[in-house]
Amino acid sequence: MKIKLIPNCRAVALRAASMWAFYLSAAALILPEVLFVTLGYDVASPRFWWGVAAALLVYGIIARLVDQGIGDGE
Repeated sequence: MKIKLIPNCRAVALRAASMWAFYLSAAALILPEVLFVTLGYDVASPRFWWGVAAALLVYGIIARLVDQGIGDGE
C-alpha cells in the first residue's frame, strides 16, 4: 500500500487543532525527561505530565473528526 499525502498537508500540519494537540502531547511526554536530565529533578509529577499528554491525545482524536475549515488548496 502506497501512502499518499493529502493535497493541503502543509496547511493541515500548521493550522489543524488536531495536529497541534498531537504535537503538544508528544512534547508533554518528552519535555519532563529533558527537564530531568538538564535540571536533575522532576519539575512536576510524572503523573501530571502523563495526564496532560493523555488529555491532549483525546482532544486530538475528537478534533480530528471536526471540520476545521482547512479546505483543499488553502
